[in-house]
Amino acid sequence: MFWNKFYDRYWNFDNKRFIKLLEDARRAQYKWASKKSGWKDIEITLFQGVNQKELWQFINKFSIFLNSWIDVKWALWILVKQIKNPYLKKIWIEMRDNIDHGIGINETMNQYPKVFDPLTTALVWVWEKTWQLWKILAELDTSLLESIELKWKVKWAMVYPMILLFLTLMMVVFMMVFIVPRISASFAKAGSELPGLTQKVVAFSNFIVHDWWKLLLILISIIGFFKLVNASYMWKIALANIATRMPIFGYVVKQSNIVYFTKAFTILLDSWVLLLDSLKTSSKVVPNLVYKKELIRIKNEVEVWLTISKSLWLNLDYEESVYLNRLFPEEFAYVVSTWEETWSLSTSLKKVWENYNWELKRYIWNMSSMMEPVIIVIVGALVGTIVVAIMMPFFEMWKVAKWV
Repeated sequence: MFWNKFYDRYWNFDNKRFIKLLEDARRAQYKWASKKSGWKDIEITLFQGVNQKELWQFINKFSIFLNSWIDVKWALWILVKQIKNPYLKKIWIEMRDNIDHGIGINETMNQYPKVFDPLTTALVWVWEKTWQLWKILAELDTSLLESIELKWKVKWAMVYPMILLFLTLMMVVFMMVFIVPRISASFAKAGSELPGLTQKVVAFSNFIVHDWWKLLLILISIIGFFKLVNASYMWKIALANIATRMPIFGYVVKQSNIVYFTKAFTILLDSWVLLLDSLKTSSKVVPNLVYKKELIRIKNEVEVWLTISKSLWLNLDYEESVYLNRLFPEEFAYVVSTWEETWSLSTSLKKVWENYNWELKRYIWNMSSMMEPVIIVIVGALVGTIVVAIMMPFFEMWKVAKWV
């Protein structure tokens, strides 16, 4: 009989075999549907993405519905109608259908690692095991919102300088292509000797006008180099290490990774996730590869009964040694050491996260406020140099005409 394969020799129903059969049937159904729909389904899968704001909006509404005691499947059915992103709608429809087959939401999320970060999937897994729905969704909602705000602040701090530099570049190119060649041609016809600064500007203008393809080749080479670097793990590690050592932006990289780690680690510990599992999941949340490696190293050392504080100090006799870890500040290690004595890590790290998050926001604000006048001075000096180089021949002619 067909159903006999789902029972063991003691006639106990094997739920894992049944779920595996349903998963194989669902994959076969999707494979058949993709062949039938042709390029349309492939286009949705390959060229559509989900940004963090769309995910947060869905989690926020999902939390509101479930806290109003609406059934999970019914809440998904309502929200699917409101989603405009076809790729996200496809995921949630699949999630809703999987519930009927006994497949958890966490298992569906694990199939889309580019959409759902490890912290989200871990918290959903905790919810499915503990049914602390109101607490988990509230933490997830707050975490996504704070992550969006932090990324927005970093991007916004760079938007104005980048726009200013782009407009300056366009202005310089316009002057080099249209203004400088005409002025140099006029003085060449008159047989006048150009000043040294003007000659250099004219030479640079000629390079842009006649040898623009060399600049294009250099740009393509730079893009190709970064593509090659992005494909190599060793180069990624090297760039991540350089990012943590940069004079100004290195502080932002370090502080933001510590904020991501402490926030994720605190949420997971508050949700009664085991210490090793919390460290493992938190290492996946941080964006910088150097911090990922460091957290994996700490997790491996804790696994062999070494304390987190001693692992942070990079020395077993940390009380008599110099602090060597450059990724985490010394005060962070002291906070962890205090928790290991008082068993209050979650509360302590929550305060550390709040402090570091506030310092990061203040630093980004100060950095953006300081960058604006610096860039304006650089732009003014660049444009002013070109203008002076253009006007210098006219001053020379005026002096000659005055003496004559």
